[in-house]
Amino acid sequence: MNTSTAAELTELLEALCEDRMTAQQHARLEEAVVKDPQARRMYLDYIDLHGMLHWDAAANPDVMSAVAATASPSAALETAAVSRRSRLLWAGGGFAAAAVLVALFLLSRPTVGPDHAPQNSIITETEENGRPAGPESNAIHEPVVIGEVREPAPNGVPEEAIADIEPGGIRNDIAADSSASRLGIVAVIDEQIAASWEEAGIQPSETADDAEWIRRIYLDLAGHIPPPETVVAFLDDDEADKRQRLIDDLLSHADTSRHFATVWTNLLIGRRTSAEIDREGLHRFLERQFRVNDPWNETVAELVAAEGSSTENGAANFLLAHMNNQAVPATAVTARCFLGMQVQCTQCHKHPFYQEWGQEQFWEFNSFFQQTQVVRHTVEDPETGAQQFSHLELVSQDVGGPTWYETRAGEMKVAYPRFNGVDVDFEPETNRRRELAKLLASGDNPQLARAFVNRMWAHFFGYGFTNPVDDMGPHNEPSHPELLERLSDEFVKSGYDVKQLCRVICSSRPYQLSSRIAEENSVDNPSLGDPPYFSRMYVKPLTAEQVFDSLLVATQADRAERYFTGEADERRQAWLAQFFTAEQTEENCESSTFDGAVPQALTLMNGELVQQAVSGAPGTRLGEVLARPIDEKEKIRALSLAALSRYPTAGEMQAIRELLRRIVRSQTLAGNGVDSRTAVNDALRDVFWAYLNSSEFVVNH
Repeated sequence: MNTSTAAELTELLEALCEDRMTAQQHARLEEAVVKDPQARRMYLDYIDLHGMLHWDAAANPDVMSAVAATASPSAALETAAVSRRSRLLWAGGGFAAAAVLVALFLLSRPTVGPDHAPQNSIITETEENGRPAGPESNAIHEPVVIGEVREPAPNGVPEEAIADIEPGGIRNDIAADSSASRLGIVAVIDEQIAASWEEAGIQPSETADDAEWIRRIYLDLAGHIPPPETVVAFLDDDEADKRQRLIDDLLSHADTSRHFATVWTNLLIGRRTSAEIDREGLHRFLERQFRVNDPWNETVAELVAAEGSSTENGAANFLLAHMNNQAVPATAVTARCFLGMQVQCTQCHKHPFYQEWGQEQFWEFNSFFQQTQVVRHTVEDPETGAQQFSHLELVSQDVGGPTWYETRAGEMKVAYPRFNGVDVDFEPETNRRRELAKLLASGDNPQLARAFVNRMWAHFFGYGFTNPVDDMGPHNEPSHPELLERLSDEFVKSGYDVKQLCRVICSSRPYQLSSRIAEENSVDNPSLGDPPYFSRMYVKPLTAEQVFDSLLVATQADRAERYFTGEADERRQAWLAQFFTAEQTEENCESSTFDGAVPQALTLMNGELVQQAVSGAPGTRLGEVLARPIDEKEKIRALSLAALSRYPTAGEMQAIRELLRRIVRSQTLAGNGVDSRTAVNDALRDVFWAYLNSSEFVVNH
């Protein structure tokens, strides 16, 4: 650091401590501290010294609020640690330095920008087995297993992983499935992706270490981070096939069927549907389909041809949510979700890219839904006699004939049910939706299969073979057309076996790669609009559901009665509702604030769930860690393992322990009667809070 920079930094620090800093000075200070290690060291030393002399310095929440307002979303999230929870502002500058220190070392974690591209490719400095390099690698594992101690089940998966499997589910599928066939498909993936690397002149990233990989596979399949006990068992497993065994076990786990049911419920009807739609009924239907591994074409057929009550037939809720506006939403959502085609614009004019889709084709597709009626049932309130809503019912009427539509020129035309070149009888006795369900899966390699393969590939890699994943067509050529066609062919030959498709994708070499960017594959950046080469794992932001469920796994906050006084699912839905708003559009869209921006960050930082998680209440993860008779290093390891599914690096351990020493020293000098154990426990709360609010926690890499 040169003299002029040091002088400028001194002036900025004086302005900060004297509470006379401008917004521009806030921005300049933050930039210097984040980018320059020497400036960071000077900042910490200056604030620490000032805190010793003047205990209320740097405790003004307006100061750090202004800094956070000028920062990027991830930086704002972490910088806000300085002003949170006023009860912890024990010693002014001393605490400020401590909190900023925790935030700063977390700035080295991967973060996600608007295009979901990783801003930092270095995830951890660990050995291959996920343990930190150097002296910290000699960790004692037993103290990390916190909470109720259970004997690990086979393959390092908790006992609950074997629960809730019906006859005909994945366990029978695994036994019946041809291992040679499965390996052959995996080899095809590996060969064709490797060929694209060679053609582009790039080299793949290294293989992900076990800690990185187990967190990824849990988030992608189960929808949440792995329990720390499972991580320890997996890291200690030396068998060569442990990844394949974990894939198979997770595919039979009840959490996986619930996760995929959530993903598809959100795709089909959104998160904020009308109160009259039985969202849970649709979720239960989909959960059952994924649990017993019903063929995907049969699942789609049940959704498209559903009849009956919203409460008795969960599949009916898909169309019940979209039968408004002449069934235009039903037409558009069916094409987008099941065929990967954006055809909503063709209700008025010819599609600019789909030559076979014009206004006539849209209304021919729409004609399949025109026999369908939504019946609203009510019951009489026994006390007041007033009519109250009971449920919705989806019924098919015995009506025939064409569908009328108006062209942009004001001309009225008719359309008859027709799909993929096949005309369907339009007489009243023909159930058009049942015929459509058959047509969707007809042919050797139907679009239904290609669309599902493309979407599932995107689920696991963050990008599909096309981008967007639901806009396939001649205008949007796939990045790996031969591989897409081969996987689609195999998907049809397997009987639309969803779990086999997941298994082969997760077993492939590209899925095993690290998210670290290497010099040889830095050009592989689909966030810039380039085609993906899948030479590394692309960083994916967690969904709101994944964040909530991962917070519960990491913190065990649901074991604290003060927060979870009701059903966990009700708490979950209430937590999710704050991020999503339904929009009254023809496609029944919804808006979201769960995008990594400041509102989301503030909710995560200061929300009741996180506050309960770091309260140290009995039953919570933090409460159990603080109560255990282990040294501070083991407690730090336990908190890192719980939140990030890995042990802390040597650098993190050194920084956090320095933080603890600073706090204890500050408390002693303050003379406020706080003993060192209490001070250390309070600091560990901040460490856990910082881990949970780090950018690493809210991404899947």
